[in-house]
Amino acid sequence: MKNYAKLQRNAKNPELLSIRALIIPIIFFVVFGILLITVKNALTIAAYVFAILLICVGLYEGLLYFRSTPIRRITEARLALALACVLSGILLAFNPDYVNDLLPILWGLSLLFGSFLKVQYSIDEKMLGVARWWIMLIMAGVSVLLGILALLRPDFLGDRKETIIGIMLLVETALDVAVYFLLNSALKKRLPSSVTVPVAEPAPAPAPDPAPAPTQTPASAPEA
Repeated sequence: MKNYAKLQRNAKNPELLSIRALIIPIIFFVVFGILLITVKNALTIAAYVFAILLICVGLYEGLLYFRSTPIRRITEARLALALACVLSGILLAFNPDYVNDLLPILWGLSLLFGSFLKVQYSIDEKMLGVARWWIMLIMAGVSVLLGILALLRPDFLGDRKETIIGIMLLVETALDVAVYFLLNSALKKRLPSSVTVPVAEPAPAPAPDPAPAPTQTPASAPEA
């Protein structure tokens, strides 16, 4: 959790948010959304790609299991994970339509999670003094309704569900980016414009020691 909190904060200024934690989700949702809109049978292609990835992960975990020491074989569940990944990949390769059937449910769950984030964002915006914080709260309500509808009635989108879900993914991504800039802008306004740090004056240099007085050698007595 500490590492995740560090990712959320700016390295130069810990009081601000960091864009690094959003880069990977933004790229994934933008690419996946565009593919759903533009490419026909994008889910079938994604299912085959995911099946190949599962099989590769399973084979890699199995190789690590057989190359590890007996102690690590007992304490780690690599073989079980390898078998589960390989079997799941094979089943998905023979039934790629499963992803198509599962997409509305996954989308509904993501909408519910995103709506809870929007509720938090709206509260944060209100606390930071953002004027139109209630817009995000309305968006959260819409996401909750769509998420519940997607879970209870996965077929409500009809035959164009890939296109609709792709568009919604792009909209959700744009909202996340807008919220990032709004929150960072509000945080910057709350930070002091300039912070003066008092600098201690250097201590005066010690006075040099006075030069020792010259010693006079006593004059030798005159010889008789």
